[in-house]
Amino acid sequence: MTFRGTGVSGFAKGKAFVIDRASPFGEIPEGSIVVTDKIALEESAAIDFTRVVGLVVEEDPEGAAVLLGRGTGIPAIVGGAGSGCGIVTGDLMLIQKFDVIVTPDLAAMNRFEALRSAADSQLSLDL
Repeated sequence: MTFRGTGVSGFAKGKAFVIDRASPFGEIPEGSIVVTDKIALEESAAIDFTRVVGLVVEEDPEGAAVLLGRGTGIPAIVGGAGSGCGIVTGDLMLIQKFDVIVTPDLAAMNRFEALRSAADSQLSLDL
């Protein structure tokens, strides 16, 4: 499954950690992409962002996901999917600019690595 959103563009590879309204945030495994239907700034205090590599939020009425992404330096994609979209905790996910790829095949993984590598080389400076 692939979908496109808006928000804070970037590259991330990790396993989904789905947060729903019925359960508390709990301990987020390191290298997770947090997936939720919506998030408020006050809820973000329960998230250890040192363990998070990306954020995927279905709706962002307060703009909290974008603020969190910019403030933490992680990609935060809004729109297109959330916890009710069939994504389950443990699914492998890629965030590639504004695209989210769930359970990617080998070709998608190779494209992701090539694009991320090209983006990384553009960020380096020769001083």
